[in-house]
Amino acid sequence: MNNYGYKICYREKNSKQYIRYFLTYTYKQAVNALREYIRDPPKERETDRQLNRPKWKIIPVSKKEIKAGIWREVPF
Repeated sequence: MNNYGYKICYREKNSKQYIRYFLTYTYKQAVNALREYIRDPPKERETDRQLNRPKWKIIPVSKKEIKAGIWREVPF
């Protein structure tokens, strides 16, 4: 059980790095958002281009990220 929340991240086809796309407080919220992203893939936030076959993953938020202020950022 994770008390800090969950990140929904994606990785494009030829990339090794996961990019955070959305933050949630519960695992159930993360699963529901992930289903929506798989069904209707969103566009990249900064350039508004279509993502190239993204692989989605739910990653728990770590205590280190909490101390760095992850919840003070805009969650999406």
